[in-house]
Amino acid sequence: MCCYAAPRASRKNKRRHILRWDRSLLGKEFSRFEQHVTRAMLREYADIIGAKDPVYTDPHAAQARGYRDMIAPPTFVAWHGAHPIAPPAMDFHGTGINAGYTCVFRGVVYPGDVLTYSTCLVDMYEKTGRSGTMRFVVRETTVTNQHGDTVAVLRNPFILGW
Repeated sequence: MCCYAAPRASRKNKRRHILRWDRSLLGKEFSRFEQHVTRAMLREYADIIGAKDPVYTDPHAAQARGYRDMIAPPTFVAWHGAHPIAPPAMDFHGTGINAGYTCVFRGVVYPGDVLTYSTCLVDMYEKTGRSGTMRFVVRETTVTNQHGDTVAVLRNPFILGW
């Protein structure tokens, strides 16, 4: 089920509004933000997800296992998702339904790291089913640390609602 950010328009107006399928937007960054990682953030996230391994909460336990400090649980990089769902050039102002997530984790995140989240549109398509046409956008977020090392790549399709 979809939430609506604005009053419903006629079906004709909704379709005209949503169909800015400009394929030149593919591969172009449309969102970038930085996140400064702190021990408090890592402990809070570990608590939220119920992570019990002390490498996520105790610097000494992490050092005893060969890390330089406590580490972030791998899914930490997906905690604060990229916004907006679609590039502003698509002029999309509705909401979306998360249609899945693929995460490839490539590095360890430590307190003190500065993570950069760079999001681009990698695909857009429509599927028609019993309930009508669904419009999808697929965004990909590359997360790098302050050294330029990629720590994760997140791929996330959304079903657009309007």
